[in-house]
Order: sequence, then C-alpha cells, then structure tokens
Amino acid sequence: MKRILFILAVALQCAFVSATHSTVADSLLNELRALPHDSTRLKLLEKLVLTEQNSPHYIEYAKEMFEEAQFQKSDKYRASGSYYKLLYYYNQNEADSVSKLVNYLLPIAERMQYWQMYFNAQKLLIYTYIYKEKYEYAINEALKMQEKAETLNNAGGRVAAYLCLANAYHETNRKQEEGEVLQKAHELFSAPIHSSIQINVLGQLILYSNNQNDYKSLKTYLDQNTRLIDGLLKQAPDMYESYFNLLLFSEIFHTCYYIGIEKTDSAKIHMEKAQKYITPQSYLPYIAMYYNAHSEYYRYIKDYKNALSYADSVLMKMQEFAPGQIDYAKQLARKADILQEMGRHQEALPLYEKSNHIQDSLTVAISAKQLEEIKDMYHLNQLVWEQGKLRSRVQVTILLSLSIILILCIAYMLRINRIRKALKISEKETQKATRQTEEANEMKNRFLSNMSHAIRVPLNGVLGFSQIIANNEIEMDEPTRKEYSGIIQQNTEQLMRLVNNVLDLSRLEAGMMKFQMSDYDIVQLCKDAVGMAQMQNPTLHTHFHSNIDEYIIHTDTNRIMQLIVSLLICPLASFKEERDLQFTLDKNGEILCFKVTNCPLADLKYANQDSALRNDVNHLLLKHFSGTYQVIPDSKEGPTILFTYPAAQAE
Repeated sequence: MKRILFILAVALQCAFVSATHSTVADSLLNELRALPHDSTRLKLLEKLVLTEQNSPHYIEYAKEMFEEAQFQKSDKYRASGSYYKLLYYYNQNEADSVSKLVNYLLPIAERMQYWQMYFNAQKLLIYTYIYKEKYEYAINEALKMQEKAETLNNAGGRVAAYLCLANAYHETNRKQEEGEVLQKAHELFSAPIHSSIQINVLGQLILYSNNQNDYKSLKTYLDQNTRLIDGLLKQAPDMYESYFNLLLFSEIFHTCYYIGIEKTDSAKIHMEKAQKYITPQSYLPYIAMYYNAHSEYYRYIKDYKNALSYADSVLMKMQEFAPGQIDYAKQLARKADILQEMGRHQEALPLYEKSNHIQDSLTVAISAKQLEEIKDMYHLNQLVWEQGKLRSRVQVTILLSLSIILILCIAYMLRINRIRKALKISEKETQKATRQTEEANEMKNRFLSNMSHAIRVPLNGVLGFSQIIANNEIEMDEPTRKEYSGIIQQNTEQLMRLVNNVLDLSRLEAGMMKFQMSDYDIVQLCKDAVGMAQMQNPTLHTHFHSNIDEYIIHTDTNRIMQLIVSLLICPLASFKEERDLQFTLDKNGEILCFKVTNCPLADLKYANQDSALRNDVNHLLLKHFSGTYQVIPDSKEGPTILFTYPAAQAE
C-alpha cells in the first residue's frame, strides 16, 4: 500500500518534540519578537517549526528559519530549514520542489557530515520517484545510496536504502526481494539507529508479514513495535496524543493478527482499543485500514451485513485519499469475497472482473514503464559516454596545438616525426571509438530482440483469455471460468518472471548490474539451495554430494543462490513429474566444479522462453565472476548442466 508506507516513513522524519498547542506557539512567537539576529533566534525558530508540525503555519515558519539562516550565513540551520521545507513539499506531492531542495541540501549535509539528514533527504527523493511510478530510477538511486552508506559504514544510510528498495519491490510485485531487504534492515537494529527509524522498519515489516499471512513474524514485529513506542512514551509522557497515529496502526494490526489466528475475542478487544486513537487528525489511510479490520472481523464471525457495510466504508475512504489502483483493486476483490460468501454471486462477479482487469492492466503498465526507464537510462549512459569522448577529443586537440607550437621551436625533422605519431594515435582512437559504437548498437539490438520475443507469448495468453472471460456473449460455466482465470494468473506470473529475467539479462549485458559481495560457505549455500528448490518443486528430488566439507568464497550470495535454485526446479508451472537429480560439487585445484544431472532446465522437453532467458542470465552472471556455464541436453547421464566458479576468489 504505497501511500500508507510513505506516510509511515514521513511521520517519523522530524525529531520528537513536545506536543503541539497553540498556547506554546503563541509564547514562542512573543519571545521571538524580542530576540536579536543571532544563534538564539535560530534555535527558537527551529523549536517553533517542530512545535507547529501539524499547523497550517508550519511552512511559513520553516521559510522564515531558512531566510534567517541565509542572513546569518549559518550552514547548519540553512540545512535544517531546507529539510523542513522538503518535508512539507513532499507531503504536498510537489515533485519538482522536492528535487530542487534535495539537490540544494545534499552538498551542504555532505560537507558538514550530517549523514542522517543526507540519507533522509535522498530517501524522500527516491520515494517521490516511486510515487510517480519511476521504479527503475528509484531502484538505481537506492543502490547508489546503499553503496555510499556502505563506504561510510553508516548503518542509518543502509537502512534508508533498504527501505527505498523494499518500497520499489513492493510496487513492482517482487515480494521475495522486498522481504529480503526488509530483513537486512531489521538485522541492523543492533547498530546505533534512532528509534524512529526502527519503528519505520517495523511498520513495513508488519505490513509485509500481514500481506504474506505470516502471523508468527507479524506477532514478533508487533511486540517489538509496542516496546519501542512504550519506551518513547516513558521518555516523553506529554507526547501521548502525538503518537495516536502510531498507536492506531499498532492496534489495527493486532486485530488482524488475532483474526488470523482465530482468536476473535482478543481481536475485538484490540479493535475497540483502536477506536480510542481515532481523531480528526488521523491519517485517512489508517482510518481505511481500521474499517477494513472491522470488515474482516465481521466476515470471520459471518456477520456479513456489517462486513459488507465496513467494506463499502473502506472504498469511500479510499476515494478521499486516492490510493494506488492496485490497493483499490484488492479492496474490490475483498468486497466480492464477502458477496460470494453471502451467496450474492451475480453482484460479486462484476467486482471480480473489475479487480482482475485493474490488476492485469497495472501489471502490464508497470512492466512497460520499467522497460522504458531502462532504455532511457541506457541512452543517458550513451550520452555521458559521447560527452566523455568529445571531451577527450578537445583535450587531444589542445595537446596537439601545444605540440605544434613547441615543434616550431625545434628542428624540422623532429616536428615531422611528432606529427606522424599524433596522426597514428588519432587513427587508433577513431578505430577504437568506432568499435565501441558498433558494440553499443549490437547490445541495444539484442536487448530489444530479447524483450519482443520473451514477453509476447505470455502477454498474448493473458489478453486472449481475458477477452474470452470479458465477452458477455459467450456462455461459460464456473469451472471453465476458473480454469481460464488460472491460465491468466499463470501467464501473468510467467510474464513477471520473464520481465525480471530480461531486466537482469539487460543489466548484465549493459554492465549495470549491482552486486552485494560477502564471504559465505559454498557448501552450505548449495545445501540451502537444495532445500529451497525442494519446497518449490516437491516432485524433484535432489541428491547433493561434495568432495569438500567447507569452503569460503567471496561472492554475491543472493545471485548465486538464485542461479543454483534455477537448476534444481522446472521452468514450467505445470510440471508434476517425479524425477531424481544428482547435484555434485568438486574442488579441482583453483576451480570449483558444479554438475547437475537430469536437470529440467537442460531438458529440451521443457524448453521455453523462460528457460532460455534463465540460461542466458546464468551464463552472463558466471562470466562476470570469470566462471563458465555449459548446457548438455543430450548427455548419456541425462540432461546436464556444468558450471565452474574460480576458487581463487575465496583467498
């Protein structure tokens, strides 16, 4: 839920201060009028800004603080004033103002080493990209932000980068990657991180666990969140009312947890507690979530009349704060589920159709936007390369001119020789530039060819069966409709998998793939991959053998894990065949040799676009690490894949 995630993030950006009251603001204003233009005035202005966070005068005080800092030439308060203005314009969805303020603020914060402000400002800019559905730009900027935070060894910056990646992955339906980066952010809690950032991370983990119906994890994160809020209230009891939105959020998901584990009495208690925290200042998305919790509660106890009433209330609230279309579609599906359980099938059917239509359209639109963004970034890199080439030519021209002036002062023969050398150098540079241009064009053509071939088949399946279901003139029984809906869902998942594979393939070909390197035991990694593959394809039985017990390598464990798992599962979702796979790992000198026998990914019987793309991605990934990858479909032992990885990198 895009806007809910961003509200949760921004609600915790400012430092926690005393509760806001008009009398406090009036007192501060009276005191301000009597102060001279010095640091005391700036401190009081900042206190006034923080005190009036929820006031319509907030931006006026922030601007006055910034102008006063400009007048006094104070970088510290100029940075703070810019940041407070940035928060305001972010909440107003003014993307241009956010971008300008971030570009102004970052150099100041970096120069003064205000890293928390630096990374928070970057995070808001990336959130703006995500809210404007520029997902690839957001992912690219978040990875750069993570790289800088790791260079500085700044845990807060790394957490901010992980949160940005989690939001981008959430919006592009990459659930596994979203869960992984949120776990990485949670693991950094042992570092000195502000409580507000921890609450931010826990909020997103709570949403993620609830969406995945992982009630064990949900309870763990809810308990941690409650302890943090209680600790903050003990430090500042007068902040109780200021935390109403956080307390409301916590009680809503306690309700969801107890509904999920079928303890309706406890769910009702937390639902009633949530009512205490609703005020006219409550965030509208939280009110919608509150109504949705009521709807789920009444649906569980089979009070369908009240469940349907609250479901309609959620849809009405959504019209007030304009959430993402995917959230609106899911809410329509929830209402349809209630109607279905009530036996009102004719009313539920149009809602299901509308929900599926919105989600399918959004999936296609998001994929298309990501592809356009990748092409734009590719063209931008080409432009930067051309500018660098032009700059090099200018520099060469200047050097040649200086050489000619010096040559005029020496003997004639020496001048002729130098001119000839310069011409040879120029000729070589021209040939090199020509080769690079040809390689870039070839790379672009391969990229477009991959996209066209790989996406067309599942997309045709989605569109074709969607049109059949949507055609009112065709009479269709419910089993057939479910079968067609299943085909649409299967093709949609295949399309998303193809898009992710093609994006990875294109990043690898363009040299734009970002890697997270770490030390890990390759034997344990193989065992983990076997377990993960067994869960995904229970009919495939992998027997793993290794001539080494332990060997530490330096690699990107997530990428290598994905590669191995892809060899131990079948690319077809309909695969049901019982099959035994032999997976071996041998260390031969400075080479780690892997072999998978009877591998579905090498079997021509199951070859399709997905398997071809996966093999290409695996090949380029290993090539990046100086390894090899070979597919042998007609091996005597059965379809086989061999690949190697340099053991020397473990040194």
